[in-house]
Amino acid sequence: MSITTGAMTTSHLNKEIKMADGRLQLHQVGLLRPSDPGLPIETLRERFKEDNYLFLKGLLPREHALKACEAYFRFLSPSKVLKPGTSPVDGIFNPNNDLSNFGGLSSRQADMHKLKGKQAALFSDLTVRAHTEKWYTDEFCQHPNVIDFAAKLTEWNDVRQFKRSLFRCNIPNSEPIGVHYDQIFLRQGDTTNITAWCVMGDIKIDGGGLMYLEKNSCIDRQC
Repeated sequence: MSITTGAMTTSHLNKEIKMADGRLQLHQVGLLRPSDPGLPIETLRERFKEDNYLFLKGLLPREHALKACEAYFRFLSPSKVLKPGTSPVDGIFNPNNDLSNFGGLSSRQADMHKLKGKQAALFSDLTVRAHTEKWYTDEFCQHPNVIDFAAKLTEWNDVRQFKRSLFRCNIPNSEPIGVHYDQIFLRQGDTTNITAWCVMGDIKIDGGGLMYLEKNSCIDRQC
């Protein structure tokens, strides 16, 4: 989602969007413009230049994303985060859990110095260790569809991947992350790197996904 423009619609949203910094009214949000990866690359470059993002559907095969999702939640399952009797690929949170035990890396509840007990410490440890698992580092992060597309889009002769990434694993009714920009990845808007946010599986529009500030590259300059 993004800050709204006239061509966008939010008719399918029936409630305010909750953020850590407050709430957004429906008139303040809109939908990202989706782009088909199969469009001419010149068209995609022009859209990237206009919008400062590309919202791509189908770049990653769905079965590959779900495979990573299943591996992730299977890896986290010793923490009892999943609802008993459900499949890891569905990632269904156990509603009987104490939310404070599942801050992870994506919630402001997370505080590495104030973990309540063994369950909270285990979940926190697993969310960190997941970043080094082979199914993630060697398969998902290095998916050729993403790397090849980035090379074609940018026309860079030498495309290299940062060996650093970040999972966002939100749980129901947890406090969402606040407004920010990714200093680690983007620095001061350096045009020699791009960031890819990849969803592992299906997600509702109001289910805790990514929001993007429209025309954010214009904040410090005249556009």
